[in-house]
Amino acid sequence: MSDVRMAMMGEAAWPLSNEREELLVMLGSMIGRFGAERFVEAPVVSASKRDFPDRWEPSLHAVHQLLYRLCWLAHVDPEIAVVDVRPIRDNLNGMLHTTECEIASCNAGVVTFHLASIGNDDVAGVMSHKIGQAFLDLAPGEPFRTPGRHETDEVEGTVAAVFLGLGVLAANSSMYRRHAARVVGREERSEQLIAQAGGLDIADATLLLAVQDLVRDDVPDAYATLHAAQRDWLERWRDVLEPHEAELRELLRLDEERAPLQLNRAAEPRRAPAVSEAELKRFNRGREIRRVRNRSVLGVIPGLFLGILCGAVVGRLALGPGTGALAVGLGVMVLGGVFGWWRWCRPFYTCADGACRKLISAKAATCAHCGGTITATITLAELQAHWAVLRAAEDERDALLDESEFAGDPDVEVPRSIAKHTSSHAL
Repeated sequence: MSDVRMAMMGEAAWPLSNEREELLVMLGSMIGRFGAERFVEAPVVSASKRDFPDRWEPSLHAVHQLLYRLCWLAHVDPEIAVVDVRPIRDNLNGMLHTTECEIASCNAGVVTFHLASIGNDDVAGVMSHKIGQAFLDLAPGEPFRTPGRHETDEVEGTVAAVFLGLGVLAANSSMYRRHAARVVGREERSEQLIAQAGGLDIADATLLLAVQDLVRDDVPDAYATLHAAQRDWLERWRDVLEPHEAELRELLRLDEERAPLQLNRAAEPRRAPAVSEAELKRFNRGREIRRVRNRSVLGVIPGLFLGILCGAVVGRLALGPGTGALAVGLGVMVLGGVFGWWRWCRPFYTCADGACRKLISAKAATCAHCGGTITATITLAELQAHWAVLRAAEDERDALLDESEFAGDPDVEVPRSIAKHTSSHAL
């Protein structure tokens, strides 16, 4: 018997613990307030191409469209805005990367997400919990929230995801194995991780799925897309809960008289606006920047080399060996040096932004890399003087911090009179 099944034998049991009974009470409260139709009649979403036909790529547009599709599958229809707060330069260590996307606000039917990173994990599973949270945050007078609180915690969000029909996605992401490998030289390097998303572990998430399966008239084919461990947990919970269906229905308030709710949705999910991923990385769009004029005398070397080569060939072919050939060769060599100076030693320009510093065409009005609008040209000496001022300001700030009686205390905020030195000399 596997370790997973051995663990299940001790976990899946009746009567339910107080914590698990509270989860069913929470689910029953949602059924009482929002109707039972999403939970017992609407299709359960599968983790397959059938429900997620859109092409996936790690981009802002793909995440935005995924959120719209999850809402459509859950029969909810908010407007969604996704704010890209990802760093311009990805400082990614290792091969396994985690998706970070948080709800920033839920107001008047609009949910705003802040996207900090797009990982190679179970993105749809991670987002299913967020849709559950957003659903409750948009609901007026939500009983699980205290007055003035604008966030639903992760446990409530996961229970709501199951209620909305996203339980397979939520359960799959409650515990899953991640793996990545690549060949480096003659070595194969790999990383493995047991990941978890949402507010419930695999036992509690599959408990809610088993309850849903028990009270429905059909057997959703979406359960076939559960991971192997989740399917084992679901089978065990089915065996444990089946003799207690009447008690569960009462706990969920399923037999109460209420008007049936008609679930309607559009033929297709909302479409997210097209966004160029390359444009998003141009971090100075709409900002003014300067360019630096540079010059290098080393550019004459290629010209001299070509001049010597051409002079030797021309002199040898035109006049043969002798003084005349040498004179012609020297003349061509000088012309090559002049050409090299003109071609390679002319001024060239680079972006003055410290995060860019890419080459800029002499006639360009914007930096092709960072997108900033060029407003002035400075010399390399002026740029170095600017950096010296910044370094001096940082040294002054460090000295003041070292002298402070609160130095080294992480709980004490740096006084503004000290911290302001870091930004008072912007270029």
